[in-house]
Amino acid sequence: MTAPLSVSDMVKEAWGLASRAALPALPWLALWWLSGGVYKWALTGAAGGTGLALVALAALFAAGVQASLSIYKAMMPGTAGGFLPLAHANLAVYLAFGFIGFFVLFFTGAFGVMMLQLSGVVDLAAEPTDADVQAGLKAVLATPYGAALVLVFGAGMGGLCWLALRLTLIGAATVQAGQARVFRTWGRTKGLTLPLGLAALFTHVAPFLLGGAANTALTELIGKADWARFSSGVTGFVLLTPFVLAGHGLAVAALRRLAPAA
Repeated sequence: MTAPLSVSDMVKEAWGLASRAALPALPWLALWWLSGGVYKWALTGAAGGTGLALVALAALFAAGVQASLSIYKAMMPGTAGGFLPLAHANLAVYLAFGFIGFFVLFFTGAFGVMMLQLSGVVDLAAEPTDADVQAGLKAVLATPYGAALVLVFGAGMGGLCWLALRLTLIGAATVQAGQARVFRTWGRTKGLTLPLGLAALFTHVAPFLLGGAANTALTELIGKADWARFSSGVTGFVLLTPFVLAGHGLAVAALRRLAPAA
């Protein structure tokens, strides 16, 4: 039977590990920040088109994997992990979440259309405009049909959060073992989503929301020129750094308790 996890101990250790890894990982984090700025500029700017955006996304992914590797190695000195196994594990997780998320959003969208039609607020057979549909959705949210839609969407998002918590150990376990650990840590987190979720409130949710709010405010101040899009992309990734560091710290803290090194 899996031993219980102390939420406070994991949160404390996670932030301690984050502070330890911040300086050693700084060069790769800086490259990740710059890649984020280039990606936002390429994605939202007129020059370059889709090809440039895809190249920028690939560079952002590579910089992110290398930054993640440097963070884990600073938190777990002497580990055997390399770039390719961690890239493999990350890519597998992204594809899994993308695949599942697509079906969650597709089903939620189809359910929303059904609720909109059943409510009678908008007659979809009359080919309403997008503005009419948006206004209809806002009106439906205050009805039992809207409550059903919110419940379905909440269940889908809750399922994705549950999956993320079950896969908490993947990156840390991959770097520790030197081989990709995509779903091989699944059994270690069985029955532990509650303590991991409570810890994640302080290592993932809080820093992500604070960073996102600060970036939104800065983006409004910076504006929408080319240099502003690049700058807001850089600042956005800089403000997400505490979330990344503490998230890695929680993975390592949980790994030490659930799958200690031989």
